[in-house]
Parts: sequence; C-alpha cells; structure tokens
Amino acid sequence: MKYVKYIALAAVVPKMVFAAAVSLQSVEVQRIEPCLEPLTTREISQQNEIIKPDPCAPGGGGGGGPYGPPSTPPSITYPAYTNTNSIKISWAASYGNGYPVTYELYESKNNGGWAKIYTGSLPSRVLSNKTAGKYRYRVLAKNASFSSSYRYGNYSLINPRQESNLYSKYPTTMSTLDSENYQFRTVNSAAKTGLKRDYPEGQSSSMNTDEGRFHLGNGFDLVRGSLKETCLNVNHPDFVITQTPPYQASTFDISYVNDNRHLAQLLDVSSSAQIGFSTDDFNLGLSGEKERYVNSVSDETYVRYVVKVKNRREFWSLSTPVNAIHPALVSNVLSPNDDEAKADFRERCGDNYINSVNIGSGLYLVFRFSAKAYSYQEREAAKAELSLAIGDVFQAGGATDSSSSFTETLDRLNVEVRADQIGGPPGVAAGIALNGLNVVDKYNQFVQDTNPSNWAAVDYSTNNYQRPTVYNAYAHSQIFADYTGSQGPLAQMRRWLDISVQHRERCDLYGAYNKNSPTQCHTSIGEISTAMDLCRETRNWDQCVHPHQYNTGSLTTTSPGTYLLGWLSTNVKKLNEDTNTEDYDHHVYKRSLNVDDRTCLKNSQCFLNPYRGSGPGIGKGFDVFSYYYDNPRGGSRSYSVYPQHCARTQVFLDTGNWILADTTADWEYSVRVEGLCPDAEDFLVIP
Repeated sequence: MKYVKYIALAAVVPKMVFAAAVSLQSVEVQRIEPCLEPLTTREISQQNEIIKPDPCAPGGGGGGGPYGPPSTPPSITYPAYTNTNSIKISWAASYGNGYPVTYELYESKNNGGWAKIYTGSLPSRVLSNKTAGKYRYRVLAKNASFSSSYRYGNYSLINPRQESNLYSKYPTTMSTLDSENYQFRTVNSAAKTGLKRDYPEGQSSSMNTDEGRFHLGNGFDLVRGSLKETCLNVNHPDFVITQTPPYQASTFDISYVNDNRHLAQLLDVSSSAQIGFSTDDFNLGLSGEKERYVNSVSDETYVRYVVKVKNRREFWSLSTPVNAIHPALVSNVLSPNDDEAKADFRERCGDNYINSVNIGSGLYLVFRFSAKAYSYQEREAAKAELSLAIGDVFQAGGATDSSSSFTETLDRLNVEVRADQIGGPPGVAAGIALNGLNVVDKYNQFVQDTNPSNWAAVDYSTNNYQRPTVYNAYAHSQIFADYTGSQGPLAQMRRWLDISVQHRERCDLYGAYNKNSPTQCHTSIGEISTAMDLCRETRNWDQCVHPHQYNTGSLTTTSPGTYLLGWLSTNVKKLNEDTNTEDYDHHVYKRSLNVDDRTCLKNSQCFLNPYRGSGPGIGKGFDVFSYYYDNPRGGSRSYSVYPQHCARTQVFLDTGNWILADTTADWEYSVRVEGLCPDAEDFLVIP
C-alpha cells in the first residue's frame, strides 16, 4: 500500500476553536453529595452503550437536579497529522455546576456525517486502527438533564505508514541476529545517546532494552535520524573496537545566531534529525538533538546567542572485516535489483552504521530576547550589549563568578536561557532558570561534576554499508536503497525540512503578537508532513520529489492535486514590518469641527505592533507628533486603535464665543503607525 496524499487546504476552521495546542484547564472542585457519582470513574468500552440517567438525580429544575447544561468543553486537542494508525483526542474539562459530567465524542471522516464514537467521563480517548483519511472531531458535555454546545477541533490527516513484519518474513534470520546482538551487547560497552531508536516491526519487547544507548555497529537511518539494529557480523574476529584519546579534547564557542539554519549547525543538529514540525513528531518522540533544536527555533524577531562547550574524554572506533554484513542477511535478504529486498534491509539496518564516537559531555546554552519592542538601532545596541555581557562572564572557555552586571543585563533585556545537555551531571540543564539568573552557577556545576559515570556520546560518525564480495559485479545502488545524489531522498528531505522551518517561523509569529494564526497555517501542516513521509519510507521513494515538482493528492482520484509550494507561498503569508506616516492640519475659524482621523497600514489584514509606540500610542503601535494645538472651547483629544490596522485620533475643535475670545481653533500634527502585514512571499528552497 502506498501513502495516500491529501489535499486539505480549503478547510475552514471556526476562529473560536483555532489553537495549535491548549492545555487542560482546571475546574472548580465539586462537593460530593451522597447520591452523586463516586470519585472513581470508568471508560465505556462499547461505542453505542446507552447511559442510563442517574437515579439519584431528580432531573432538570423540579427537585434540586441540574437547572442548566454544563459548560462547553473549553478546548479539544489532537495532532494535525499522524503517520501511525492511532490518534489521541483530549479535551478540557467542563464545569458541571456541582453535578457529574459525561462527554460524547463524535468523528467525521472525509467531510462525511458525524458518528458518536465515545461516551464516558474521561477527558481523553485514544483511537486505534484508523485508516487513511481526513478526520475531524467534536465533543460535548452532558449532565442528567442537559447537553452543552459542541466544541469542534481542526482537521487531522491520518496517513498510516506501511510497515513490513520482518519477523514473519524472515523468522530464522531475525532470530539469529537478535540472539547474537544480545550476546554482543552484554559484553561490550555502550554509549549513552539522545538519538531515538526505531525498533523493527515484530521484534520481541525483550530485545528493546537499550533505549537511550547505542553500540558501535548499530545501523542508522539518515533520513529519519534514528538508530536501527546492528546488522554487522559481530562475531567475526576482524570486528574490533578500539579506544584512543580524542583528537580535540575540549571546545568552547560563543556564536550569534544568523537564522534557524545556522542555529541547527550551532546545536550540532544533523540534517536527518530535523524532521519537521508536525505535532506527530512530538507524539512519536524526539531525538535529543532534534529536541534541543525545536525548543530553540523561533521567529526572526528574536536575538539569539549560543554558548556551547564540549568535553571529549574517550574516542571509540570500529574496524570491520571485508564482508562486514552478517552472512544471514546476505543469504536471505539482500538480492540485486530487488526493491523489496532493499526496503527490508533498510527497515532493519538503516542506511549506514555508526563506526566512531567521542564520549564525554556537552552543554548548549541559547540566550535569546525578543526584539519586537525595539527599533532596528535599538535592537543592534541591545544585541551588542548582550554579546559583551556573555563574553565577559564566559572567559577563556570557563565561567567566572556571577556578576551583578551580567544578571542585570539579562533581567533588563528580558533574556530567556534555554539549556540542553549531553551527558554530565543529570538535571543541570533542566535546573537552569528560564531567566538565566543562575546560569553561571549551573554552568560551573556541570563542568565540575562531569565524570566517567555520566559521560555520553557527544559526536558520532557513520560509514556506508559495503557490498558483500559476492555482489562485487553490481553497483552499490543495485544492492542497497540509494539515498544519495542531489535529487535523492536525503537531499529532498533537507529541502522539505527547510520548508517546514519556514512554515513554523511564519505561523508562530502571529502568536508572538497575540494573534490567531490563519487557518491555512493549520491545514498545511499535514500536507508538508505527508510530503516528508514519502521521503522517510523506502517503499515510497519513487514519490519523494523536489518541492518544485510536488502536487498534493486527492482522496478520491489519482490525478494531481494542488501545487503545494505555490499554495504555501500564496496562502501561508509572511508577516513583514510596515510603517506609514500621515500629516494633518486642521483649522477652524469662527466655528467648530469634529476631527476623526485614521492613519492606517496598507490593508485591513495588517495590525499595529502592540510593542511599539510612544506618548499616547505607547504599547499601541503609533506615535503622535503635535506641532500646534489651540482649542479654546473644544473637547479633549483621544487616541485609539480602530480598526486593528489604524490609529484613530479624535477631538472636537470649537472656537466657542468668538466675539469675546479666540476666533480660531487649530491642530497641526502627524501620526506614524508601525505594524505588521501578511504578504504573499515565496518559500525559499535549498538548491
């Protein structure tokens, strides 16, 4: 079965429920009456089970029962995309006004009718065995007499990945490999790692005991950025692991972050680990390197510096025999020019194997502050100030004692510090305060308390699998799934990953200004993830194409759908800064005038920047410069933002009784508005 490609780009999501993710809200503690539902709850397993009324509840209004419905569940949350066949639906609890609440969950597939799929008291439900399609969910709350309104969620694309059970296909070979690998692991050291491990379909859970660690020789999936099983002949006498001192024992760097691509390099994030930003990635679990990248990615309004230290203590390397691949795989799985054999081998073994590693410890500190409230000149000055403060504290590769000037700078610029560690004393990075005021103390603790008991892999390298000599007459690509080349799946994946980063930058920026991101931001997440899945899975590599050539599919036809890159550039707009200045000169002679001026950005989709402005427009996004004001009998001036892209200035100018007083009223002034406007702008594609 191939992946189904979808088009979900025209979905309309009500504004009242649009949210990327909303945490469960607490509800008022309910007083338990003798006849009310007990504290323990149960799930109802049958989808169509009838809920009988509570015999203790007298009903609506007549005898003390519920007089009205419970509140509508405040939110409903589920992934925008998943490539598994299960999905978790969660919703925030409703307030029952002192009475028990149950929930009804409904599902719609491919814009069809609504079907009730759950009734119960729990605020979540995991749905399994879902087939490919576009799903939507809604939930309501009920008490003994009434029902609340529905809370609707956004669309979710479910696109289950195709998995092959190698243990059914090659039972003897897989069993032999597992047995020998288990023996190998029991007598050889393993390195701690943040890499995620993919276990092959059908493998016994008793073999899955080394999560968070790897051995030299483990396979590595370059496109997914995950560990695979060892497929080398570990019992061969030429399979040798050696240990030597590291080439470069310690490194220390302080770097300004130019953009998110540069950030990935500074955080040592391999291209294969940048798997995109669909919510499904978080559900499936992130590798350590991807997690530190995702946590530090931000829009371009942030100024960021990275402090990185690595202490390398041991270097391990692997030497392999000429015929390194296990003979059972050579005999029973590998087969020249056989796409299924290539896919099966890659599912078990990945693209490469890990052949060397430096172990020790590493600490990554990302200092950042929001520049939304600064002009360009102010931003540059603040950036220089932070750089100088960091440099003064972290001198010559180490941290000095905490200084009041450093903490004062962090506090005044409202600097956040995001920390991540590889090895070292557990919990140091997690213990660094977000405002960074204890960062120096924690840094010194990390350096001082690193020891052999907490070392981990700080660098690793991989080697290509070599052709068995029996297949020397064939090209490498005839034996193994070929990820290489400028148009190969790894290169295409990098392009899609970069598009996903740009997508996040554009859509997250709305939230930074307390605005709901457009519906198009949500509907396109699944489409980008679908395109990337075609590059992740070997059996779909014929559909893993350059973004310039990719069209979304249709649920009902095989004809090409929408040109996704063009749609993204047109509909997922980039917020750009915009300004406008208008001059006004109002003059009244022997009469009155109502002044109602609006100084606006270029269109109604723009909005004033609430972090900018001065005087009456401070925190509203505009500045007012009055050159002359004379209003003998008029009213007071007022200033407001209305509508969202305009600064509104109002006053009643009146000369009053001009026979005995001033015969003129004047207001000469100018207004400058600063804001952001969503502009259609091409997504950039890696050449």
